[in-house]
Order: sequence, then structure tokens, then C-alpha cells
Amino acid sequence: MGEAIRRILVPVDASPTSRAAVRLAGELATRWRATLELTHVRPLYPAELSDIPANRLGEADHDHQALNSGEAAAFRHAREALGEDFSAPLEEITLRERDLVHHLARDLLAHLRHYDHALLVVGLPGAPGHLLAGLGDTLLHKATCPVAVVRADQPPVAGIDRLLLPLDGSSHSDRAARLAADLAASGGLPVTLLHCASGSHDGDGDGDWRFARARRHFADSLDVETRSLVDASPARGLLTEIRRRGGRPLVVMGRRGLGQWRERLLGSVSRRLIAEAPCPVLVVTHRN
Repeated sequence: MGEAIRRILVPVDASPTSRAAVRLAGELATRWRATLELTHVRPLYPAELSDIPANRLGEADHDHQALNSGEAAAFRHAREALGEDFSAPLEEITLRERDLVHHLARDLLAHLRHYDHALLVVGLPGAPGHLLAGLGDTLLHKATCPVAVVRADQPPVAGIDRLLLPLDGSSHSDRAARLAADLAASGGLPVTLLHCASGSHDGDGDGDWRFARARRHFADSLDVETRSLVDASPARGLLTEIRRRGGRPLVVMGRRGLGQWRERLLGSVSRRLIAEAPCPVLVVTHRN
């Protein structure tokens, strides 16, 4: 249980993207029996543009009222997305930006560092195949905790029914396996271990040791199956398998942790799955 998630944070506003992230975060908080934190970043209003005289309270200013209204709407929409039956511990936290240049990612990342055993859930806009949005991309690359990503165009999460765990035998793949094992045990979820060989030279034996290495983290009582794939492009092979299976899975995978520009130039399996998979993806890197 060393990998147990104790707190799940999700940035909120009133957008469909935020609601998609909140639904996934609520599902994971329930499965993990973790505290769910709804986090809203409130921008700093430029004082020189405000019409607040020295003898007036900020709360009476129109622009500050608008900020207060936006904050209230963000939390209200988030609670509506969770539904009346949500029963996990729930907190609402407002972060206030410290300067006039917006640094939402910086403020969220600084806040995350206060917690151990945390998970960040991020919503991304756009149709499959689009590049990751700026905020989500930055959080994914710089967060010091695992990050779950859901796109607004994906079907609403209505009960995760299986964990899919792509394997490559690396240390970050091991970390993902430990996290998946804990979620499977806490949430009573079956697991499928996936290995995609890039060609006939990468035979069944190569996948076998990867499966054996990952299975060490799973209790014998858990429902764990294995699936070997062959495709010249591992990302394409995994996407094909995910689409073929259907259902409501959550992909849990490790990633190398390349920098943002190197990853865009070289590409990565995790990046493509986040952009194209029909389900949420939870990624673990060497920083986590």
C-alpha cells in the first residue's frame, strides 16, 4: 500500500473540460477512498485598472464581484458534476495568483508540493489528435505526482470497469504497476497487462518477463490477465487494442519524462495515447 493515493486534486472552472475532469476525479477518489480537492485559481485583478477608491471595500467593486461570482460558479458546477450521491471527503480550495501575469500552472504546481501521495486530474479540450493544451501539457511534464488526463470529447466516465497497464519493463513502468495494483485492490477492478512488440524479432519471451515483473505488484486475489500485441508502432498497437476492447477502461502507464520540446520532436507513446485514446490516461514518470 506504499503507493496509495490519499488526496486527489482537480483544477476547476465552469467549463465542460473542467466538468469532465471532476467526474473522473470523483470516480478515482471514491475508488481510492481519498480526499477530493476542488482547486480554483483566482487571478489577481490589476489595481490600477480597478475603480476602487481608497475609502471603498474591494468586495463592493464590480470587477471583484465578477471574480467572486466566477469562483462560486466554478465550485457549483464541480459539485453538480460530482452528483448528490458523492460521499468521499471533499474540500474546496482557492489559490490566488501573486502577480498580474497569469501563471496558473506555476501556482498549481507550487500547491501540489505541499502534499505527499497526491494525484492531479487534468481536463483537456479538443478533439482526438490535437496537441495537448498549454496548461495541461505543462502540468503533465512538471508535476511531481502522477497525473490523470481526460479529454472533454471523451464519453462521460460512468464507472471505470477495468485498468489497462501497458508495459515496457522500465522503472517508470514498475511505478505505474504499483499504482495500478493499489487502485485495483482499493477499487475492486480487474486489470489487463499489455505488451506491444514492435516486430517478430521481439518474441513472446520478451513479453513474458515484462508480465512477470509487473505481476509481482499484484495480489494473487486480483483479477489480472495478460495480452501480447505486435505492431511496428507500439502506440498504434495499443490504441487499436483499447478501441477493440471498448468498455470504460482507465489506462495507467509510465512515461520516460522527456522535456516538452523533446517529446514533441521525438514523440512518445504516452503522448499519443493521451491525445487519441477513447478513455482517460493516468501517467507516472520518474519524478513521481
